[in-house]
Order: sequence, then C-alpha cells, then structure tokens
Amino acid sequence: MAFSASPEENRKAHRVTGPFDGCRVGLIETPVLIYDLSEGGCFVNSLYDTPAGQRMSLRLTLPYEGRVTVQAETVYGRPGFGFAVRFVDVSDETRACLQSSLDKLRQNVA
Repeated sequence: MAFSASPEENRKAHRVTGPFDGCRVGLIETPVLIYDLSEGGCFVNSLYDTPAGQRMSLRLTLPYEGRVTVQAETVYGRPGFGFAVRFVDVSDETRACLQSSLDKLRQNVA
C-alpha cells in the first residue's frame, strides 16, 4: 500500500504529544506508549515491526475520560521505534470521549 503524501501531510488534526498509556489488545495484551494522539490516529511506540494495513485493537487511557478501546489500522512503520495508526470504525461514544479528552489537553497547553 503506497501513500503519496508524507506522514506529516496526512495529518488533518492537531496532535497532542503525550505520552499516554495504552495496550495492544490480543491473545497477549502488550503495554505500549502512545504519542502524537489525535481524533484520527496516533503513533504507537513499539520495538516490533507492524506492516502497513494491519488491523488491531488498542486500549487507550485518556486523561479526564478513562479507558477507551479503538480499532486501528497501521499506516506506516518506523523500524525500531514503532508505527502510526489511523482509527477505524470508531463508535460515537468513543469518538466523544476522545474528542473531550483531547480538547481539555489542548486547552491546558495553550
């Protein structure tokens, strides 16, 4: 899967740097650190390579809102550092929690 734009050009929303606690949900839950969080995706700090297009579940611990689980799809990887994901099939409730938490975090930075 090829993307013509750079990762920075694909960003549509202002991101909050983090880090935030998270967990890759699966047979074995793997703790991860989340960076560059926005309404549409994030960067997952991981030593394990994950190919573009792979789907996964991530549980994020959001300040002010608590835990939410999102479905994510890998957009690109940075070997040895982690991978960027976009959120897919996000429920209205989860989207509202994510939006609320990010809005409050952005207000605290301004």
